[in-house]
Amino acid sequence: MKKWFKKTWTFLKKHISSIHKTTGYVKRRTGHLRIYTFFDIIRCYILYGANYDEYRIYEFYMQHRDLEDTYLTKTRHEHFEPYLYNIYNLELFKDRREFYKKYDKFLKRDTCYSKNLSFKQAEEMILKNESLVCKSVLMKDEKTKVLNLYDFRSAAYLLEEAEKSKLFILEENIIEHPLLNEINPNSLNILSIVTLKYKDEAEVVSATMKFGTNESYEYDYKKSDYISGFVNLNTGKVTHRYRSRNGRIFKEHPISKIKIIDLEIPNFEKAIKAAKKCADITNESLEVEWNFAITKNNVCLMSANLWDDYTFSQIPEYLNRKIGLMPYYRSHIDTSKKL
Repeated sequence: MKKWFKKTWTFLKKHISSIHKTTGYVKRRTGHLRIYTFFDIIRCYILYGANYDEYRIYEFYMQHRDLEDTYLTKTRHEHFEPYLYNIYNLELFKDRREFYKKYDKFLKRDTCYSKNLSFKQAEEMILKNESLVCKSVLMKDEKTKVLNLYDFRSAAYLLEEAEKSKLFILEENIIEHPLLNEINPNSLNILSIVTLKYKDEAEVVSATMKFGTNESYEYDYKKSDYISGFVNLNTGKVTHRYRSRNGRIFKEHPISKIKIIDLEIPNFEKAIKAAKKCADITNESLEVEWNFAITKNNVCLMSANLWDDYTFSQIPEYLNRKIGLMPYYRSHIDTSKKL
């Protein structure tokens, strides 16, 4: 009990200003007294480990008590994590060379590690593609450069520029599906699919379409206040409003002004099948978020990571009968043994 009081008191001291903002938000939405909401936030923190942001996002201030327990909070997910992966066995998601080697048939583009090539081999690849994306060996390093051959005197100068930036992974620049490129031509747009392995069989938990919002070209969509749309797994459509990282809501792309509600994701079924196949050959983690670029006729695996955006996938507006992911995780994770 003493430990519990200390934990709650530490939480309150650290976040009292943000909690105050949340009580004000709820008052404007519902008319609830701040003091009532304050103690309700504490109640949800005690029962479900929900922080003030989750309390607001999951709309606990207006949820039925039976539904509150269905939400997968950060605290609850952290409880499951030792049963989902071993933090010391995730090298595959750290080294791009190893990742590309294991999932080679899902990449659907030319790639190479320039240090392993002779100059002639590197030159041949550059001349073949004319435009290359250069990336770091480290998956966590999101620095990228798109280099075009016509900007350099020769392939040798292009290769020198990539190596000077310590970007030793060279890969073909993807030509995106015309529909997605029309919506946002200023970055590569990504379809993220989350799988959970249960009894040696991969199941899809969630899918999200992400569009960059830069006004000028930037290869990585994350270098903008990108917007995310929740994809219905049955229809492959985004039927709800998109949200940016800072909470803004969109029915059309903020730059191109093209309508993105009711957007049917091209090659969605191909992406689902590819994600499941990737999960089937993965032993490092039972839960993985797979990131795909979509071309006219195919899907290209770009990267993969541990999933940390389960909050977005449980926004009540997106859910069937406002039921969160907790019941699914309780029934699909074996908590009798850690990985």
